Amino acid sequence: MKKFCFALALAGALLAQHLQAISLDNIQLWTGSGTNRAALVIDWNTPQIINNGNTVPVPVANKTMVWGYKFNGMATATEMFNAVVAADRRLYTVEYIDPTYGTEVDAIGYNLNAEGIAGVTDGSITDAPSAFNNGVLIDPNLNVDSAQSLNGGDLFWSGFAGPYWQLWNETNDAGGFFNSPNIGTNEYMNPNTYSQGQWVSAYSGLDFLDLTNGSWIGFSVSACGYDSDTNDAAYYVFNNNEQAPASPDGTYVAYVCNTNDFATEVISTTNLYTSSPYNNPAAVLSRPTLDFLDGAPTDHVSLVNPPYNVTPAHADVITEIKTAGEITVQLGRKVYHDPNNPYGADLIVYGNAFYDSISGGAVNAATDMNTLVLKSSAIFGHPTIVSVSQDNINWYTLPTYTPSYILPDEAYRWDDTNSWWTAEQLNPNKPIDPFIYTNNFANESVAEAVDQFAGASGGTEYSLASTGLPWIQYVRLQPTGSEAVIDAIAAVDPVSVGDALAITPDNVTAGVGTLAFQNPGNSSQNQISINFDSVNELARISTVSLSDFSSFAPVTGSVSSGYQIQALPITSTNAVVATADVGLYAGANYTGNGNDLRVYQWESTNWTSEPFAYNPTNNEVLVSGLTNLSAFVVSQIVPPNVVIQTTTNGFAFQFTPVPNCQEVLERSTDLINWTNIYTFTATNGQPMTLQDTNVPGGQAYYRVYATVP
Repeated sequence: MKKFCFALALAGALLAQHLQAISLDNIQLWTGSGTNRAALVIDWNTPQIINNGNTVPVPVANKTMVWGYKFNGMATATEMFNAVVAADRRLYTVEYIDPTYGTEVDAIGYNLNAEGIAGVTDGSITDAPSAFNNGVLIDPNLNVDSAQSLNGGDLFWSGFAGPYWQLWNETNDAGGFFNSPNIGTNEYMNPNTYSQGQWVSAYSGLDFLDLTNGSWIGFSVSACGYDSDTNDAAYYVFNNNEQAPASPDGTYVAYVCNTNDFATEVISTTNLYTSSPYNNPAAVLSRPTLDFLDGAPTDHVSLVNPPYNVTPAHADVITEIKTAGEITVQLGRKVYHDPNNPYGADLIVYGNAFYDSISGGAVNAATDMNTLVLKSSAIFGHPTIVSVSQDNINWYTLPTYTPSYILPDEAYRWDDTNSWWTAEQLNPNKPIDPFIYTNNFANESVAEAVDQFAGASGGTEYSLASTGLPWIQYVRLQPTGSEAVIDAIAAVDPVSVGDALAITPDNVTAGVGTLAFQNPGNSSQNQISINFDSVNELARISTVSLSDFSSFAPVTGSVSSGYQIQALPITSTNAVVATADVGLYAGANYTGNGNDLRVYQWESTNWTSEPFAYNPTNNEVLVSGLTNLSAFVVSQIVPPNVVIQTTTNGFAFQFTPVPNCQEVLERSTDLINWTNIYTFTATNGQPMTLQDTNVPGGQAYYRVYATVP
């Protein structure tokens, strides 16, 4: 379990290029229309001091998200903010309109389970979802320093006198930032200039921030509320510890810990290490370690800095099992062999392995992972045997992988752009692409290696396929040599829409090139599946659900479901070239047989109809042989059903049009020659009435037809 430090000469020529800041081109969720583009960044984080009577629960996770806004001419930050909130049904806000300073944002929430239900209460006043107008609540009587979301699992913060939402904009307020602003090298805002790198605190308010092409508006939770008493700790924190938003990574899923996803009970042990702090079997319970003490400073667990010693609260972090020893634990829930799990993985085991060949000195929390280079893929680890059981009686040993030791892991997201650790936790229930570890990391920075994890924590993943069991709940760990060192055991959760996964050419070669993304509120419902037939390089495949299409051309028909799929290179600047079959969930409200559906894909400037097959068993449309990934819409086309009524001077025709589809009303007296009465394109599916007041004598026939692309 020992931890080593290295002091090798820094080889500058070996420095790898890390990912650049997210650009406007990388943003997936857009609203508005026009040639100008601006971005909104929201950073949920926990205040350092909660004061001035604020009783709001801390956010359930730390997460930075970004949305895009298109416009022509002039627009204000208020217009962008409210448009984004209206477009993304999972986002909601509480605002106050000050007669002097205009729009003030007091609370921002984001629904993590995709139900889109907004609601807040301060204990006395409750504002149900019906009180929100396009995601915005204005209730001057609500105490925002006591407010909390009606859905306790949401990302949420609220405050005015206590820690509040601090507003930022890009330097000089002149736009031109096509990448997210860089925080710079200082950890906190400069209290003299109110700036941090390329962000500046915008005290003028949303209404007074005019947007130009390349504007960025940011929100982050202030370190604490204002305190005028120079003797209070809050006075120093408020004036010196404010932080601008971290650079977002484009993923829309925040990790929220569920203790049942990990080992919750030690069943038995034999032959553990005899000395503290490595002889406590309870150290393997709960989630993997985030931080530990190595001397005075607190260190973050990373690929080159494994869990060691004790936590900052002096709890034990790892357990060492000696020769012929074992630990048997029970997990908090059944772990299923789920075909929707990423890469076929069902279980992840965490130890204290690390990459042991690096350039640079001793590693700690202040080490710059952008410049710390891995000289090879050599790992220091401990070979471990993993066995599983349903009943703690019948045991099945899982195949030993090469290498057989537990692989390194990473606790937090590293901000490549600003060269610092964010407070955002990586997901320990999400496996990494197993072929990432077959790559040669030599000459790559640690930051670049972590980018390839696509938001996962690492560790060694296992499949239950060889056991023939549908599920297990007990895990036994044993060393193959002199010792095994265990930090945690985690169940794998399916990845939901809004998240990202990595894909490599090796996945396709090995026949594991299918990525599945589930409904965030129902992990048994597959919403997107992508089966890669080929891919040219390591790529990050990210997904989001679309509910707003204002930044696209109008969509023909009634949208049943919409998704954005993006493929970006991780370790190069080359375009991702791939061929894939894409399955899309047709929507919870669709109950037809597929004959009335169309699938449209966004092709730069317009929607293109794609051929598809419909599977009624899982309500999925399948588009085969795609060579590019972009936005997709599953749309229902309901032919017009015309009701004719006699009027005093002719006929009235009432019907429901196909939205955004050209339709024609025609008349004939002989069913051979037809006269155009109206040609029209309705922008929505609301019933409409047309009249023919020039009716010929005798018998007449009418028809309405739609030309569907």
